[in-house]
Amino acid sequence: MDAVPPGIRYRIRDVFGMLPKTGGALDGVSAERLSRLLDEGEPWLGADRSLAELGYWMIQPQQTMELRRRGCIWLTMFPSVDTATPTPVREQAIWSLGYRQLRGLHPTTLWPVEAVQIADEALVKLADAAQAASKIASEQLPLALRHLQWEGASAMFARAPGLWGQALECFGSPALARVLLVCLEDIPPQHRLRTLRLVAAVLGEEAVPMLLARVSQAPIDEKLEMLFLIITLAGEGKLGLLEDTLKGMQFADLLRQRAKWHLAHRGLVPTVRGLRVARSTAVLPLAERTAKCGAAADDLGALTKFARHPEAYLYRLWGWMVRGSNDPARARELVAAHPESQRLVRDLYLVDLARRGRVKQLTAAAQTLQGADLGAMHLAIWGRPLAALELAATARLQTPELVFARALASYRAGRPDLTERILAEDLPPSEIVDERELPKFPGPHEQWMMLHAPDAQRAAISALAGGIGGVLASASAAPFNAEPDASSLDPIDAVTRRLGRGLPGSTVYLAGEFKQLDKAKITAAVEAAGARLVAGPFPGTDYYVHGDVCLVQTIAQLERQGARRLRSGELDGV
Repeated sequence: MDAVPPGIRYRIRDVFGMLPKTGGALDGVSAERLSRLLDEGEPWLGADRSLAELGYWMIQPQQTMELRRRGCIWLTMFPSVDTATPTPVREQAIWSLGYRQLRGLHPTTLWPVEAVQIADEALVKLADAAQAASKIASEQLPLALRHLQWEGASAMFARAPGLWGQALECFGSPALARVLLVCLEDIPPQHRLRTLRLVAAVLGEEAVPMLLARVSQAPIDEKLEMLFLIITLAGEGKLGLLEDTLKGMQFADLLRQRAKWHLAHRGLVPTVRGLRVARSTAVLPLAERTAKCGAAADDLGALTKFARHPEAYLYRLWGWMVRGSNDPARARELVAAHPESQRLVRDLYLVDLARRGRVKQLTAAAQTLQGADLGAMHLAIWGRPLAALELAATARLQTPELVFARALASYRAGRPDLTERILAEDLPPSEIVDERELPKFPGPHEQWMMLHAPDAQRAAISALAGGIGGVLASASAAPFNAEPDASSLDPIDAVTRRLGRGLPGSTVYLAGEFKQLDKAKITAAVEAAGARLVAGPFPGTDYYVHGDVCLVQTIAQLERQGARRLRSGELDGV
């Protein structure tokens, strides 16, 4: 598993060591850890094709249906001719067959042409069976079919357009588009706007006469969509039709502005063009993805200046295109149009706020989005050290980003002595790579990341590994017109207290088993020092004492939560 970070390798071995081997139920700790591995390992697991074997093992008939479902999710990361066979044919398997999106998968993930062909044929075969029964029993099948660019799928849709309204979105042949124009009334009303956009994008000016014939009898939302598409395809001569409709309407000026946009972008149906990229990122050549994702993000956001998208999923796909473009400015545009998308583009959004010196907005967003460590890091980089330390004090986990933020912000706040002590005494914990012990930072996982991970994923790790020079190399000047820094020095005092390692009033956890070490003596020394013992590795614990034997997972949990190990001599008489 050399292509996978060491910390992920450990978690793979750990998770698969506890999964049921002979059809046992997937529940409890094993289910939770498998879910976390799928979520957090998604950007890396697809780098090693041999890991697909674990997915094949999970979908074997003797396994429980829940484990088989998770196996289908696992195999989504390894598109191939073999994984394009629907085994088992359940909802997740159907979705995996159609899934041509990259999203958070490893950037080298690419659907082979042969796998696309087999998956298309398998999905159309399922759709043919549903069509024969005149009923679609699967919720995922129409959504999976939205990814198909094959003319065979278009031919199937054309035989029963009313049944497949949910599957119509951005791909279709001219023959299908002509059928849809004739049979538009057969399409359920909730799917007609997507159908109209698809028809206009595929047929171009050929669609105008039929749209003109239908526009007068259409409901108002469909009527407006038709009129904008007619203007897009036929030009300024059709503006009069729109003006007749806009008389007495609210927001008429905004709708006129949209019409001007369409005149300036003749022949373009931006939502359809953007969706064609969003639905196919995992089949695009690797070198083209960043640029195409950026263009698709622009397309999906183009019309939101005039009205919200009627379908919420468009914002989600827009967010993934923003992430694929790696452009903070595009993240700002998405959040401005759809604030609910902040979480999806969190990292890029925080970078944009820091670059523009929006201190208050960044602080609020970082806390809301559980990214106080990232927000503090960007504030420190962009010249607001006191605000960075203030935000860092609210972070719950001792991450490389948090430690980097403290180190750089302390230096920029005039306390280089604190920076030196942080780098010497208060580095973040390394990732677990085996059961023996938690390695010192940077451990094998972090060293691998510095060599192989993208810059954004290793920035804090590389800076901390480079010592004070590495930390300072990341600093940038505060942007012009940036909001002022925080005025309180209390955050610096908080860093000083943490580094001072004072025991009075602190909490201490005795971690692991105490066989040779005298637990009673240690307990008495803790209480004599003015500290108190806690019964578990709870968040907020200040210190821990390592027993004779302790699980490495427990030590990692404590150190991630910011607890520090009490060193020899810090407790009197111990």
